[in-house]
Amino acid sequence: MYLIARLELSYAGVMDFMAIAPKVREKMEARGCRMLHAMVTDIDRLNTVIHIWEVPDANSYFAAVDALKADPDFPEIVSALARAVVNETLSFASDTPYAPARA
Repeated sequence: MYLIARLELSYAGVMDFMAIAPKVREKMEARGCRMLHAMVTDIDRLNTVIHIWEVPDANSYFAAVDALKADPDFPEIVSALARAVVNETLSFASDTPYAPARA
């Protein structure tokens, strides 16, 4: 299962986001979510970041987020995200039968 996160950033928040995102990735990966890709749009809404995560199931994602909220670094993380992210859309997705095989 995949989680696709579409994060629309403010112009002023891009640097804050780019600084805190590696810490979020590290902490989420330690809790069983694996980032497959992170990208920023060149066309469409500017300063939009898209993350694709592989998660065992939806419950494991929610458990990882709950654990992150209890992490001592959470106040710093949520403060940076609050300054940077103006809109967030999360979607769960599954492979189609014709999806390329992954090694």
